Amino acid sequence: MILETLLSFINLVLPFLIILTVLVFVHELGHYLIARFNGVKVEIFSIGFGKELFGINDKKGTRWKFSLIPLGGYVKMHGDEDAASSKQKKESEIDPNISFYKKSVGQRSAILFAGPAANYIFSFILLIFINIFYGSPVVKPIVSELVIDGPAMQAGVKEKDLILSVNKKQIESFEELRQIIQKENNEYVNLTISRNNKVFDLNIFVKDKKIGIKGLEQDLKKLNFFESINHSAYQIYFFTVSTINGIIEIFKGERNTDELGGPIRIAELSADFWSKGVHSTLWFMVLISLNLGLINLFPIPLLDGGHLLFNFVEFIKGSPIDKKTLELLHSIGFFVLISLMLFATYNDISRFFI
Repeated sequence: MILETLLSFINLVLPFLIILTVLVFVHELGHYLIARFNGVKVEIFSIGFGKELFGINDKKGTRWKFSLIPLGGYVKMHGDEDAASSKQKKESEIDPNISFYKKSVGQRSAILFAGPAANYIFSFILLIFINIFYGSPVVKPIVSELVIDGPAMQAGVKEKDLILSVNKKQIESFEELRQIIQKENNEYVNLTISRNNKVFDLNIFVKDKKIGIKGLEQDLKKLNFFESINHSAYQIYFFTVSTINGIIEIFKGERNTDELGGPIRIAELSADFWSKGVHSTLWFMVLISLNLGLINLFPIPLLDGGHLLFNFVEFIKGSPIDKKTLELLHSIGFFVLISLMLFATYNDISRFFI
């Protein structure tokens, strides 16, 4: 019994730690590379927080280490007093030639933006690989559902019909059907349909750019390199916009806050996707990496987006925000982040018991 429980725990935690470690490394590597490019010394590159478990020093004076609490990571640059870059050391302890704080607003902003950008670039590369070697999900042009008394049903379309072409244009997906109907301003659309090994045409009335059919059957279509680049960029755009809209809907009360998940939920999902194989795991890494990059751009103090906001204020007013105001803002940011973490964890625990 104890052994089974231990194995179950390992199967839950290990995929989560591996996936999170990779994505945190990618994020912090973005900060590290652009910091080094701008002449900033990186003193610590840490996967995790808290007490160091093990690490090594490189020739450039950076301590690469793994720390006790594996829920994130950080790079500590010269001039930082703490891991969150919320406080500076005393001027006498700072070498202006290698200090993050002595660089221009543009350089500091580039270093801060590099972390989220690295997550997006990593997701983009993964998507290109997935779309080429595994394929991109497409909805087959097969009628799964009909709107009752809709134009398609009235014209004689039936469930399981395979749509071969639209207005004599051959199609391979339901999305192509939708695009053609929306682009052409015709009152009727001509569908070439295959049913029971018979092929025939039907003219269907178009009402509000719709004909009253739904497609649900999915397949994977492998793309070539250039198709994959274009489609991967669209996928990232679609995910980003959908996530932002979802967050706005939660704040408006249009979506349930139960959808917010924390570390426990991510661990469960990690184990689930991991168990389904490499393709599924890569997809999950894409989604979490994009989430990590996007959330870090939110204008909340202590996050990269908060620091970027402070840099923008400094650029507009021509001088940095005073230390007391910064400390207050960082305290507010810490409270917001901890509150969100506790709320998400509460949702996770509630979901577990339910």
